[in-house]
Amino acid sequence: MGAPAREWAIRTAAACSVIALVSLVLRETWPDPAKSAVLASAAVAGFWLAFRFLPGFDPLFRVRCRLPGGLRGERRCAITFDDGPSQATEAVLDILAAEHVPATFFILGVNAERYPDVVRRAQAEGHAVGIHGMTHTKLVGASEEAVEQEVLGTMETLTRIGIRPSKVYRTPHGFKSRGVFAVARRHGLTLWAWSRGVWDTDAPAPAVLVRRATRLAGSGMVLLLHDGRGDERNPDIGPMLSALPPILKELKRRGFTFVSLTELHSRV
Repeated sequence: MGAPAREWAIRTAAACSVIALVSLVLRETWPDPAKSAVLASAAVAGFWLAFRFLPGFDPLFRVRCRLPGGLRGERRCAITFDDGPSQATEAVLDILAAEHVPATFFILGVNAERYPDVVRRAQAEGHAVGIHGMTHTKLVGASEEAVEQEVLGTMETLTRIGIRPSKVYRTPHGFKSRGVFAVARRHGLTLWAWSRGVWDTDAPAPAVLVRRATRLAGSGMVLLLHDGRGDERNPDIGPMLSALPPILKELKRRGFTFVSLTELHSRV
């Protein structure tokens, strides 16, 4: 299975609404210019919603969600974690070390303040430490000043605990605004979304997470997982921890190699 049932329901409802609107307008006896104006307005509204809420959508291609092509026949993927660190991130690092897999951690500043040693360990072991925000505030329509506070606060926190953050940035939920792009450009940050999410924060059975992560996995996949849950102090990420070893083993069996997003940027 892929997305949870509620996600499919939302997607289906949205598609049906669009079809119904177009059909309704086309059946009206309005003059053609009026029909065109209504449909154009609907298209603009849909474009605005997609820009704000779809993590990988940007008509100017300023957001990356897949790895660029590698060598011929090479199968690459990136494992990424959002919302950490937490009390369970040490266990994530143990699994990654055992499997010799690099990853990218998009860090929340408030959580880095709680677990500075964990962030230092992640970077010392070769993982990329990117920026997620000082808090888990959603940035839909956020002003440039609000985004600056989230980004700069995280950068200052990481610097204070001895971390030089990677130049990669992922907003909470992947939501964005014009301010997000302005701040990212000012600080030389590359915005990253993902190509595959498994809804691990819903805590389904580990076998479900393994299936979602590996079914139809293709080269260039950027997998989204979570080693925290927003800025909760004690998040339960047990199902993801149980699923992570078989996910990595199955991807290896299929011939995938793993890169951190920092390593990727050093290659291009």
